[in-house]
Amino acid sequence: MIYNIFRDSHLKNSIYLVATNFVTSFVGFFFWVIAARYYPTNEIGITSAIFSSVSLISMISSIGLSRALIFYLPRNRNTDKIISSCLTINIISSLLFSLMFILGLKIWSPELVSTLSELKNILIFVIITVIISISGIVGAAFTAGKSSLFQMVKETIYHMVKIIPLFFFISFGAMGILLSISIGLLISIIIGFMLLFRVWKYIPEFKLDPIIKDMAYFSAGNYIADILYNLPKLIFPIMVLNTISAQSAGYFYIAIMVASLLYGISQGIASSFLVESSDEDKFWFNVNKSIKFNLILLIPGILLFVIFGKFVLYIFNPSYAENAFNSMVILTVASIPLSLINIFNIVRNAQNKIMSVIKMNFIVSMLTIVLSMELTKFNIEGIAISYLIANIIGAMVVINRIENPKEFTLRLLNEVKKDIMYIIKVRS
Repeated sequence: MIYNIFRDSHLKNSIYLVATNFVTSFVGFFFWVIAARYYPTNEIGITSAIFSSVSLISMISSIGLSRALIFYLPRNRNTDKIISSCLTINIISSLLFSLMFILGLKIWSPELVSTLSELKNILIFVIITVIISISGIVGAAFTAGKSSLFQMVKETIYHMVKIIPLFFFISFGAMGILLSISIGLLISIIIGFMLLFRVWKYIPEFKLDPIIKDMAYFSAGNYIADILYNLPKLIFPIMVLNTISAQSAGYFYIAIMVASLLYGISQGIASSFLVESSDEDKFWFNVNKSIKFNLILLIPGILLFVIFGKFVLYIFNPSYAENAFNSMVILTVASIPLSLINIFNIVRNAQNKIMSVIKMNFIVSMLTIVLSMELTKFNIEGIAISYLIANIIGAMVVINRIENPKEFTLRLLNEVKKDIMYIIKVRS
């Protein structure tokens, strides 16, 4: 069975992308375990807010080009021009947006002013933002070239390297954690470009080519859609920091980081599907395969997280097991409706129906934010519940758009059940 899976380029690429998320998150756990052990909880909370800001800025500055790369590279011969243009735009935009964030810090997050007021801290912030933006483009190029194994190598190096300097920067507090992250990012991106040459024979250049205009609609649409998709997760730590406490921000950040392991399953499968969507004859066959494979991985994953989640959080710090477990369970359950939305969105992307993706992400994002503002009175669990409810509503919209939704759902669940039982039988 494993042999057959690795003969299927869609499933093989999906496995490498999902494995990248799990391996890097597993290694990343050690980083945060060390940070949680040696750095005060409030410093973890501040770091989570800063890193969420970095991630938000990197996402905004990408202008949807990572998704566009995955779609266009397999369909175009001018790979060097496409990659160089995407990298150039990303570097320029990430510099601009990070500086805009720093200048408006008193508006966006007054709690971070004291940390990001020194020049050296601002430089670290900007460097991390730029490198994460570059890393996203390099990773997308690996996926488009069906070489997701290299993406796993690059990300694993990043997460492993950043652990080492963590011990030396304890006295720097939150910025010590971010400095460790920047060192890991820098080394991983150098290795990433070396591996990128093997896939596309690409040598980095700083230039813009008119070919980027052909990607404008797809890129701009996904830019808006990705902002809406990630917006709740990225503003949650800042919201918790500003409305509850820095300590609670640390608890919530760890909870959603653990749950994101399962979110990465559907994201990896969706990215692989977008590469394979160029084969129109197997389009709907691959859609069905994606949904089944997603549920086969998700259902056992949720059970494992519910059973062993408290133990995982305890590794970080006993206080995390006590204060973040309920939120983690709620966020973990949200992975099922979220995965259906992810697969729906990538199908619409492959059909070039970008507006449909924007509408879906807008509904889920706005529902999450509105509900979370009301439910913050229930602490971080209330915010987790808002994310679950919003994604359930989005998933209901997706299922309702399927012809004979009840029949489709029952048939799909029956097929998934058979596949899971077969896997258990083979392993036993």
